[in-house]
Amino acid sequence: MPIVSPNPTRLVLKVDVDTKVGLLDGVPRLLEILSRLNLRASFFFSMGPDNSGRALKRLFRPGFLKKQLKSGAAGAYGPVTMMYGLLLPAPNIARSAPGVINRCINAGHEAGLHGWDHVFWHDRMRGLERERLAMELGQAYNLFYQITGFAPASFASPGWQVTGEALEIMESLGITHVSCTRGRSPFRPLVGGRALKLIELPTTLPSLDEVLGHDGVDQGAAAAYLAGLLRPGALNVFTMHAEVEGRALAPVFEEFCRRLIADGVRFPRLIDAAREEAADACGEEVVWGPIQGRAYEVAWQASALEPGS
Repeated sequence: MPIVSPNPTRLVLKVDVDTKVGLLDGVPRLLEILSRLNLRASFFFSMGPDNSGRALKRLFRPGFLKKQLKSGAAGAYGPVTMMYGLLLPAPNIARSAPGVINRCINAGHEAGLHGWDHVFWHDRMRGLERERLAMELGQAYNLFYQITGFAPASFASPGWQVTGEALEIMESLGITHVSCTRGRSPFRPLVGGRALKLIELPTTLPSLDEVLGHDGVDQGAAAAYLAGLLRPGALNVFTMHAEVEGRALAPVFEEFCRRLIADGVRFPRLIDAAREEAADACGEEVVWGPIQGRAYEVAWQASALEPGS
């Protein structure tokens, strides 16, 4: 009989759905790939307006445009999407195709929140007052409940932007597990010296747009490169975007998964991994720091930034 490792290598496939085109085009294609491979993932949906056009101001951040051009991410959303909220009215993302969200659930995937206004949260949440944070989260929570018939249990922050205050509000809403930071292992965020009840499962791998164009990694080499970054015998979390891996880079994503399946990697949903890790998750601070491949600071698991980590 084959020997089964007591600590199998695990990978959570975490899908952020930022835009209308991601919901309408990207999610269905990802569902097809996942069905073909018999895998389950965790989908996080932006529930409110698609204001992607307002993100164009990020072009003025040092290094942002260069990074977009090197990775090929600049064309991932399409010209119409990049006009939403700028020259075109911002459509409501979740209401554009509510059946897609329920299709994910019916196929056995996890569905959670990715906020209300993705661009607004991404660019301004660090300076928001508690009342506005509660409004953003509450609107997303309520529409998710209207569409699915049940309360969301999970949340993933746009751009890994989150504060202790926002996490406290999530806890008060009954959110049990989140993926809002970058780091190495599951933990319970410390806020004011108190460990929250909800468990944080940080993204442990770089995203595809972060590795493309770095150290000569192109689309042909990206799947093998990412597969080589998994930590054996540990829980790994990979964040992808429906607009990217669900559209132009879908073949790269499928190759990545096939490589890992061949290596015996297990693919729990985020909710499954949270249950598996709950007993061992200790309290840790959430801090801010830079990350390679992005032109802005992100929220980090504090211990992951310590020297030698």
